[in-house]
Amino acid sequence: MKKIKPVICDCDNTANVPGRPMDDALALLYLLGNPEDIDLLGITCNYGNGTAAESFLSNTAMMKETGFTHIPVLRGFEQDESPVCESSRFIAEMADKYPGELVYLGIGSLGNLYGAYLLDNSVFEKIGQIVLMGGITESLLIHDGQPLAELNFSVNADASEAVLSKGHNITIITGNNCLPVSALPKDEFLDKLCSSDNPAGMYIAKKCGYRFKTKEIVYGADSSYCWDAVAAAYINHPEKFIDNITPCLINRKELHEKGFLHPCAAEEAVNMINIPAARSRVEIQELFYSSWLALDMHTSDANFSCKGLYLDKLIQPCILIELSHEPCHGFLLMQKLKDHGYIDDSLDPAGFYRNLKRMEKDGYLTSSSGGGSPRARRTFEITDLGRRALVNWEGSLRKYEVHINHIVSGISALNK
Repeated sequence: MKKIKPVICDCDNTANVPGRPMDDALALLYLLGNPEDIDLLGITCNYGNGTAAESFLSNTAMMKETGFTHIPVLRGFEQDESPVCESSRFIAEMADKYPGELVYLGIGSLGNLYGAYLLDNSVFEKIGQIVLMGGITESLLIHDGQPLAELNFSVNADASEAVLSKGHNITIITGNNCLPVSALPKDEFLDKLCSSDNPAGMYIAKKCGYRFKTKEIVYGADSSYCWDAVAAAYINHPEKFIDNITPCLINRKELHEKGFLHPCAAEEAVNMINIPAARSRVEIQELFYSSWLALDMHTSDANFSCKGLYLDKLIQPCILIELSHEPCHGFLLMQKLKDHGYIDDSLDPAGFYRNLKRMEKDGYLTSSSGGGSPRARRTFEITDLGRRALVNWEGSLRKYEVHINHIVSGISALNK
């Protein structure tokens, strides 16, 4: 029988903080979606995407929202503070409790692990495996060639140098190796998560979907990277990767300037580090979606109610109008509604997909999937019942129009 791995996730999660990344959250949700493989012992908070305090608040909120409040969330140290803190003590304690078995997943800066080393210089011998996301081996270019600074190892070079030079059994999913497999197209992400019967899909779409708007504004991109989730996937599916044991010349100056790991000849190396590459984007993203949609949220069904005038009151006839022209998958349908002026930015994507599911259940729509790959999309089509409903909507809306005109006239008369 497969043995469950005890894991600590050391992250700088800033999900739902405006303008900040959400990939740490997706990595955590991946871990929670694999309870048969992974025992998440605790979440230690570090800085990078934001402050350690912001990470603590984001992690605490997410554990409450998903019902995993039994998993401890530990405060980490802030920049320029002593790395010996609540999080570093927890790492050292778990290394003692699970010698040779503990997996440390580091998807932010490495100060908490460094603090554990300062508490116990033998901690690296006790940790079974160190899996990290960060570092580069060449320039990092994202979204059609735009340069990106490395944001994990470089933000605390002292800690990174100590961990990478003294640690054992280290695996690093670099930014370069994440790029080919971690880009999540917005339409694919929303279609897959929001079309699921598991309320976790709606939750993840709402929790993390905000990031696509930032990417569109800053980069003109219609996708976002889930860097850290790739490292999480390595923990329980290393067979999906090609390992590459690489001699590295670990240098504090290069780490500080750009998070550079400096591959070198074996005789020059400070440490031998595994720098694996994923075998297939399709396989890795299948793991992502299957894990996220397997998440058993320990809460009553969350309230993913629709927001805005359009979604609450008038979205049904708008959907029926568009589907009367041709079948359409969810994201494209949403875009057409916006292009044709039926909705605006007040539309809530999660609530929109919830409406599609409700309309299908009521018999107004039917849907079919184009296959089982991560890129497959569910296409919606109007039924005969839906066409009859649209005719009824016309009569109702004409009556509404008369009443609305009376109300508007009444308000205007008061303002004269």
